[in-house]
Amino acid sequence: MRPWILVSLLLALLALTLPALGQQRQQAPPTPYTPTTTEREKLDSLRRLLAERIEQGRRARLSPGLHGLLPDAEVFLQVAAMADRLRLYTSAAQVAQITRGLETGIERCALLEKGEAPWTTRPGRTVRGFVSRVDGSVQPYSVVLPADFRAGEVQSRRLDVVLHGRGPTEVSFLGQSEPANNRPPDQAFLELHPFGRANNGWRWAGETDVFEALEQVQRQYRIDPDRVILRGFSMGGHGAWHIGVHHPCRWAGVSPGAGFSETRKYARVTGPVPPYQEAAWHIYDAVDYALNLANTPFVTYGGDRDPQLQASLNMKAAAAREGLPLNLIIGPDTEHRYHPESLKQIMAELATYRRPAARTSVRFTTWTLKYNRCGFVRVDRLRRHYERAIVQAQIEGDTLRVTTLNVTGLTLEPLPPGIKAVAVDGVRLAASAPTLSLEMGADGWRPQAGDGGGRLRKQHGLQGPIDDAFTDRFVVVKGTGTPWNPAVQAHTDRTLTRFQDEWRLGFRGEVPVKMDTEVTEADWKDANLVLLGDPGSNRLLKRILGRLPLRWTRDRVVMNGREFGAGAVPVLIYPNPLNPRRYVVVNSGHTWGTAEILGSNVLLKPLLPDWAVLKPGADHAEVLAADFFDEEWGFGAGRL
Repeated sequence: MRPWILVSLLLALLALTLPALGQQRQQAPPTPYTPTTTEREKLDSLRRLLAERIEQGRRARLSPGLHGLLPDAEVFLQVAAMADRLRLYTSAAQVAQITRGLETGIERCALLEKGEAPWTTRPGRTVRGFVSRVDGSVQPYSVVLPADFRAGEVQSRRLDVVLHGRGPTEVSFLGQSEPANNRPPDQAFLELHPFGRANNGWRWAGETDVFEALEQVQRQYRIDPDRVILRGFSMGGHGAWHIGVHHPCRWAGVSPGAGFSETRKYARVTGPVPPYQEAAWHIYDAVDYALNLANTPFVTYGGDRDPQLQASLNMKAAAAREGLPLNLIIGPDTEHRYHPESLKQIMAELATYRRPAARTSVRFTTWTLKYNRCGFVRVDRLRRHYERAIVQAQIEGDTLRVTTLNVTGLTLEPLPPGIKAVAVDGVRLAASAPTLSLEMGADGWRPQAGDGGGRLRKQHGLQGPIDDAFTDRFVVVKGTGTPWNPAVQAHTDRTLTRFQDEWRLGFRGEVPVKMDTEVTEADWKDANLVLLGDPGSNRLLKRILGRLPLRWTRDRVVMNGREFGAGAVPVLIYPNPLNPRRYVVVNSGHTWGTAEILGSNVLLKPLLPDWAVLKPGADHAEVLAADFFDEEWGFGAGRL
């Protein structure tokens, strides 16, 4: 392990106890524990044996259902690998936990070979695993089954998705399912506890993790889709705010506790920041999405002595500006925890929530096509990203009346029953099918004509910024040719090394890497490609260069009409010319670094927008130019 990562991890362990920036008490971080020779030999032996049993399971003729449970065994390999690579052990007891986990994985393989999977129906909390689409890693989650749960149940149950606070590592997450901590609860509902790739604030791939784990649970258990609750505390409270307001019609109810809901005050940003960075705050700042509280009941919480009560106060004020109430419960004489009586009140409230069978209205706001849907409303195009967009729809008799702001493409799907006409910003259109797709023309709204003639446009899942590429499957492509410029090559080599280290630290996986000679058509059809190098070193970059908004020769780089010297490094995200349904990224991983990962979840915001030109440096790169592309992936955004 690189020494700087070890130091960073020690700092991170200290930060785990901190409720907010600047509100900490200094405490000595736990001392990492090095397994003894005997402990290491046993761990390595069990890891080899488990890997062999998993491979045997893949070759065995298991039924599809049982074959799909192999990640429930393989997850213990992932946990052990991260514990070793990030030195997560702090005691011999934790080494013993990992050892028991590996033994559990071996036992599960043996049971699968016999056609059995009893852990999937055993009441209590059980660690499970799924293969992430993002990077192919096996990510842990846990399921809590109530004491009265029985295999083969036919009734559909409520499911609570519970987001943890900052602090858990793979080791402690595993320990929560140890028998001593695992009394089956006396409750009528199931719980899903995603790991969320540790401590990234439930953003980016951490958010993807929530929905991949939720998909697994909904596939394996009978879950009532209208009684899925989202809740969490501290970092999990922020996650509940963030995921709750960005996917407002997905949940029966949402209950955030503590956490944070905006950037500037929580992060104590007192000075100016680049305009593109401040614009990107609108991706995640929950206060900007307060109008979406109109679609789903929220009950929020904070202790009266907890500085993170401010998150709920911010949201309550933002809701009031929209003319909306917000149910805020405040724990008396309470710091950073739930007051027992307040928690009882919250759980009683959540028990009454159910998603409506049919919506008669939608009030939806967004600032990006990344978050573009609520109920029967889907925003397809914006006039301008990172400015507020609004769609409000209300049924009046047999007409759906819709008003919009900053929206140029809209789909209503499925239209509510009985609707015969749609009036959008005063333009009345017949509604003869369950789906109505509209676009803004010179004379107002009209039915959408085709797919835009193949023109590039920002759309959901292809809207940027650079960091968005790493929320879905991606592959980093290294060049095998001769680079044009040694300084540029050194910078891109450092970029890959840093990205690998920081992906492991912040998102608990390994960066998928291929050489440019190994990339296949299947890769660019199904993955976002990250091309490192220059057109001399990377043959794939050379192949598509003429179709990127970039001119690059041995002597110069030209972006947005500006010319830069041969040592400049262009960075961008763009629809892949080989497959415009996926991204291509040039010379970048995540745009933040270790300091942001370890400092506070609020800092995991884009530090670069859609494109930039950098001047390489030994310690950091200077930003020479940067901005967003416009809505048609051109240089018209003009935020810098």
